[in-house]
Amino acid sequence: MENIKNAPVPTAMAATPPNSYEKTKAYQDFINVLSQIIEKHGAEVLNEISGTE
Repeated sequence: MENIKNAPVPTAMAATPPNSYEKTKAYQDFINVLSQIIEKHGAEVLNEISGTE
């Protein structure tokens, strides 16, 4: 039992996460293009999925 070391007490404070979720211009451009594709082809894709074309 004398070989057991005490583990440090964990603290409630964790490292702050990086701001990787920030919306960059590239991210905004991607979302805009994706939105345009969905607007143009969304109904067609949903019809194919549901099998009611």
